[in-house]
Amino acid sequence: MLLLIPVLALISMTCALQASPFLFASHKLIPGLKNEILQPNTRTQDPGQVTNLVKKAVTACSSDIYVLLNVPGLTNLDMLAKKKGEWRHLQNYLHMASSVVGLPWMEGTLDLSFLEEYIVRTCKAESVRAFGEEDVAQYIDTRKRVIRVETNALPDGPERDLALADVDDLIRKILRKAPSPHYTIIITSDEVSPVHPVPEMAITDMPQLFELFHDVVNDPRREQELERNAYMYQEVEPYWNDGADPTQLYLQKKKHDEVHLFDSVHWHKNEKLVATVAMMVASLILIQTLNFGRWLKDKILQSKQKLA
Repeated sequence: MLLLIPVLALISMTCALQASPFLFASHKLIPGLKNEILQPNTRTQDPGQVTNLVKKAVTACSSDIYVLLNVPGLTNLDMLAKKKGEWRHLQNYLHMASSVVGLPWMEGTLDLSFLEEYIVRTCKAESVRAFGEEDVAQYIDTRKRVIRVETNALPDGPERDLALADVDDLIRKILRKAPSPHYTIIITSDEVSPVHPVPEMAITDMPQLFELFHDVVNDPRREQELERNAYMYQEVEPYWNDGADPTQLYLQKKKHDEVHLFDSVHWHKNEKLVATVAMMVASLILIQTLNFGRWLKDKILQSKQKLA
């Protein structure tokens, strides 16, 4: 009987689903993303379908930074709603994201190396391998980046929550180096964990005990696909100058600035100046007339004297 217990345990372990969690968040809306996976998202998902989901999201190359985070030993129980305290920064990024997908059970693991190469090839991005914040340099250009992050395996016991908080802080430190808020985050594990069958009724009645961040991922407001950051993607209408041709405007202005001698407005505007100039001209004419009269008188007198 005692030998039967380990055997039954081994059989139970063998029959249990070997799964890993998958969390996806995109700052920009990816329409139709959830159509790539089985619904509801608590169903066991095939890694191939999840890979297609990521490829669909990447095709538009709408992010400037893609963080592929591998946390060995991570399970859906580490990302429940009650664990929000350990994922404070990630919670903020999820709330800001327009597209969020959380899968508690993916049968097998995701090929992050393939996804890394796919993003690099599709978006002409630069790949960076990181084990800590110091491995991610400050941006000096606007080229897209794929940050492949490998963390230490999660420990068991009380230190596990501290390790989750460290991973959360690492996400914050990496994303704050990005040149823009346009990000895509993928979190998963390259190690599977046994998952025993869960009655569908239990999942329906208490989804917060199984789903990844149920209050965010399955927020009723997310049922309708909506771009939450539309103000960042608004196209600015170009300004077209519908006025006259600049050359014509210049000629009109130049003509307007011309001073015409017989312009009555100009004369009225400079009445005092005109009067002064007129008096000066009249005085000069009078003086010249008097001088000419004296000169003419002298000539006449000289002529008479010669005749005499």
